[in-house]
Amino acid sequence: MRHYTEYLAVQKYPLFLGYLEHFKQTSMENDIPGMLSFFFLQGQVAVPFVRIPWGPSHLDPRVHVFWIQPSRSGKSVAWEFIGDICKEAEIPTDIYTTGTDAALIGGWEEEIIDGETVKHLKEGLLDGRKALNFDEGSIILNPNKHSQETVLYLQSACNPVGSNNNILVKHTKAGRIETESLVSMWITTFPPSRVKEYVLTKGIFQRVLLFWQDWDRDKRLGVSMKRMEMAFKKIPKLSVEQDELVDYFTGLTKRLRDRVLNVSEVSFSEWDTMNRLDQEELIQTHMHEIFSADESFYPACYDAIDDYYSLLDGLGAGIGDVVASFMPAVENYTVIFATHMAMLDHSWVVNGEHVDMAKDILYDLTKNLILWLEDEVEVGFKKNEVGEYKKKFAIAYQNTDAFDFDDARGVGWHRKTAVIQEYMKLNGVTRGTGWNHFGKFAKGMFDSVKENKVVYLRMVEGANES
Repeated sequence: MRHYTEYLAVQKYPLFLGYLEHFKQTSMENDIPGMLSFFFLQGQVAVPFVRIPWGPSHLDPRVHVFWIQPSRSGKSVAWEFIGDICKEAEIPTDIYTTGTDAALIGGWEEEIIDGETVKHLKEGLLDGRKALNFDEGSIILNPNKHSQETVLYLQSACNPVGSNNNILVKHTKAGRIETESLVSMWITTFPPSRVKEYVLTKGIFQRVLLFWQDWDRDKRLGVSMKRMEMAFKKIPKLSVEQDELVDYFTGLTKRLRDRVLNVSEVSFSEWDTMNRLDQEELIQTHMHEIFSADESFYPACYDAIDDYYSLLDGLGAGIGDVVASFMPAVENYTVIFATHMAMLDHSWVVNGEHVDMAKDILYDLTKNLILWLEDEVEVGFKKNEVGEYKKKFAIAYQNTDAFDFDDARGVGWHRKTAVIQEYMKLNGVTRGTGWNHFGKFAKGMFDSVKENKVVYLRMVEGANES
């Protein structure tokens, strides 16, 4: 993955750069989650006021994140910073800590008033508007009846606000519970066993932005060194103060609300006294006037789709079909992120540059997803599976042309790129995964030399024996 400073949006928007500088002081070496957290917050700020037209339907601006990464690697501390921004910018927030349906949907409670039993509904975590920290995402990945019900509720909560599919319904003995969710979900978990199986089979993962990252010894060592360098030192002054970040989000709330009021010609007092359904009707009636797209928007979208689908080149039929099922969500998030870029631009017109900046992030996120899904084993590689990979590399080596050096290096050298390309064909994987597999499984099978910037391989005697 690239360093955060290499992304187009970071280079264009000083405030976005400033946000990430703050994020990385709390959660190091987690650049992509840092970028996603900004849009997670911005989406929650915008959700009361923005609907993005899409044919006869619409999207909403929320961003839901599912972050899978080993323990003690910065996931929990990231929320310390995100939560601080929420608190200071008055973005409602909560934390999911229990595994009951009542916690999510709410439930009926009874109390005695003047000798009579009175029933009232207690609000669940998925009700209303809030940034929800779901710090035990492994619950979703456990194959039991409760987790299946939880996933269904979360899937519904991810559907566009203001649609019938966004209404969460639960039937109890005490009565029917109906909840509308404007919640943005920040879900994190360590990689439990069989995690990939659940990712491939549960629909919630086609509704969230899924990010997986491994933390090996070298990465942990590097982070530990950076942390130690901070001991006894004052925090250096950053390009953007945290107060400026808070001011941006609070100012955005006012800008979006004023935009709705201006295009609808409704006064603040009228808006403030409306119930939630009337506000939603007003927003949807005028959603084409709140944000619009210029003529450069569509060519940029077509280019983005071409680039996304190019990532499927070389994939086997099975994994290719799985990845293709994620594409509608990537397309949706491209438009959502482009709208977010317009917000950063203080513009009501979404253009091609906004799409390009959105694609810049989502392309890497999709590529990362593919590389992860192409790995055969979730937590560790079994001995027999490693052997199969090595056999494939041995066959790939045999299927490529040999080159002889006229010196002490001798004969039987094969271009490294040719071997990996042949492996990609044999295994039905993309270029990134082919090179990744070579480094993991096959590097020790070969000697290597470099000639005119070209790397050649020769198999070590006995390396193809299992």
